[in-house]
Amino acid sequence: MKYYVGIDFGGTGIKIGIIDESGKILIKDSFDTDPHKRGEEIVQHIAECTQKVMDDSGLPQEQILGVGIGSPGLLNPETGQLKVVVNVPNLNDVFITKILSDILGKPAFLDNDVNAMSLGEFYYGAGKGMKNVIAMTLGTGVGGGIILNGELYRGSTFTAGELGHMSIDRDGKSCPCGNSGCLERYIGRDGIIERFMIARNKGFDTNIEKYLDKGKITPKAIVQAAEAGDELSVKVLEETGEILGSALATLVNALNPEAVIIGGGIANAGDLILEPARKTMLRLAYSIPAKVVRVLKAELGNDAGLVGSASLVVANLS
Repeated sequence: MKYYVGIDFGGTGIKIGIIDESGKILIKDSFDTDPHKRGEEIVQHIAECTQKVMDDSGLPQEQILGVGIGSPGLLNPETGQLKVVVNVPNLNDVFITKILSDILGKPAFLDNDVNAMSLGEFYYGAGKGMKNVIAMTLGTGVGGGIILNGELYRGSTFTAGELGHMSIDRDGKSCPCGNSGCLERYIGRDGIIERFMIARNKGFDTNIEKYLDKGKITPKAIVQAAEAGDELSVKVLEETGEILGSALATLVNALNPEAVIIGGGIANAGDLILEPARKTMLRLAYSIPAKVVRVLKAELGNDAGLVGSASLVVANLS
């Protein structure tokens, strides 16, 4: 049996787990990290936590083939170097895979966290058995991963998959990236809330107050209200799906995937978003690729980052 370690790295904490060949999580744990320590010290701590999980698993150490780490920020997966980690700047320019590999005695692999999630869904989730898949995460922003002919496509500067920064309106809303009309400005967290607020301020009735999060309107509250039949919430989510579907039509025409897998917190709306996305994509895309592609909800849920990170080992050692 072969086993793979996944490290899902965040600004103040890490999740570490081990999966088997079927993608089943055999053990997982979480640990705090101190972003104020030197970069090498942070990586040393991650390695120590990883070794603890490996020891606690009771698995034969020689059958644990490697370690994968999914990280936010700009990075170089070929050299294993973190370039810009916004929430933990002390890790900037650190060659994290070399340090991990030297300490643990295992090969280590690094990639963007959304790319890792995409691989997890490809190997063990909604994309299992396919060759050409696009994965998207809908949350605070909109991220993406592209898998073509069974391999992750990273692009010439390792930045492929920035699907949230596809411009859908050249005269549209300004985006912090410097562009205008970026997709995530419309279907990311703030875009959804903004459209809801505009409609409510125009006098549309809503019972959203029952579902507020500490008095605040959130996508989760909008989804809960929609599920309870709130017409305005349903309308906003339907519009979100239609905007998503328009972007999917472009991706389907350009890349001809077998499936587009939608994950992230906002994807929990399910068919309230996905069904209008499918209908819009079918209406706008070329008919031949559109009839083949499936628009699916991601399956790995809260474990997507961990399983995805472990999948980096599978992808690199297969």
